Amino acid sequence: MNTVKLLCVVFSCLCAVAWASSNRQPCHSPPLTSGTMKVVSTGGHDLASGEFSYDSKANKFRFVEDTAHANKTSHMDVLVHFEEGVLYEIDSKNESCKKETLQFRKHLMEIPPDATHESEIYMGSPSITEQGLRVRVWNGKLPELHAHYSLSTTSCGCLPVSGSYYGDKKDLLFSFFGVETEVDDPQVFVPPAYCEAVAFEEAPDDHSFFDLFHD
Repeated sequence: MNTVKLLCVVFSCLCAVAWASSNRQPCHSPPLTSGTMKVVSTGGHDLASGEFSYDSKANKFRFVEDTAHANKTSHMDVLVHFEEGVLYEIDSKNESCKKETLQFRKHLMEIPPDATHESEIYMGSPSITEQGLRVRVWNGKLPELHAHYSLSTTSCGCLPVSGSYYGDKKDLLFSFFGVETEVDDPQVFVPPAYCEAVAFEEAPDDHSFFDLFHD
């Protein structure tokens, strides 16, 4: 058995042990993740596509929409500090900032602790090396938003794969690509200096992460 195959076997065994010992409790995202996130409506409309960065320890999220995405006059650049309940909408071109309170703090970058494990499945082939991906599927309800969700993560590593949100106001589908367990520039989680003096805009109690994505 060559070194690569041996490492794959060892890694698979470690994943299996971790899975068995977890008792199917919600897993936790790595300390840092980054990659591409795409959001579409269930009607097939592209709502957003761009680069995300997430700090799971500090619970901070940054999303910068690809300026080449769709035919838009403006593109999203948001920074969310979930623990503090603050959402920044940043316009770096004009050096302006909008700062809102965020009372509802759950989101799809982290599996809520009350999520239910639905299943573990293979995407692709479970028997051919590097031709399959084992994922866990979680679901739950967000009663404050009159909504429910489903999340898929890698079985070993808890990296986001996809997610769905179904609510009274909208239905959203999330996809994650090229996810890495690092963030190139930690400063992405720090609001620009021109945001400091901006006054808070009060938002409704049900204002949430999901309100960022709309037609």
